[in-house]
Amino acid sequence: LRNLRAIGSKLSFSLKKQLIHCFVFSKLDYCNALLFGLPNCLISRLQKVQNASVRFLFGKKIGKWEHVTPFLKEAHFLPVKYHIEFKIALLAYKCINNYAPKYLKELLQMKSQPQSLSLRNDCDYFLLDVPKVPQLNRTERAFSYAAPIVWNKLPYLLRTCDNLCVFKKKLKTHYFDIAFESL
Repeated sequence: LRNLRAIGSKLSFSLKKQLIHCFVFSKLDYCNALLFGLPNCLISRLQKVQNASVRFLFGKKIGKWEHVTPFLKEAHFLPVKYHIEFKIALLAYKCINNYAPKYLKELLQMKSQPQSLSLRNDCDYFLLDVPKVPQLNRTERAFSYAAPIVWNKLPYLLRTCDNLCVFKKKLKTHYFDIAFESL
């Protein structure tokens, strides 16, 4: 990013955005499902990298002490915390709808349906079973534990989506609305 900053004034906005996706976001996205559940102090370090890339993208439009959040929204970048959840939810969707490899699909189980139906039973069968966390350290960050938590927090209409492209679009919009609701 420092090396790109030297030539940044000579590059177009779209080329800068491509370079950011190629060099910065590819590193932030690598195994980012493992970042779920990290303390905020560690997530903030990654957020600083993303903020620096947004400052590179917009150049002189952003003052030295100006907040980056409106520019994150303008560039349509999810903050790191929500991007991690986006990737986990997308992978969970792929597992549920048979787009993912078998070894990943085996990690997730749909919530079992009750034997007797009554009026007070929850009829939402698009939930995942959250397994009990063993007493080992950091196992709650494993995909088999993180995916059901993230998936079950999604709205019902989003979980019942049947098209991958539509799901991606609605999912990003959902997290985008949560991340930038105060703006």
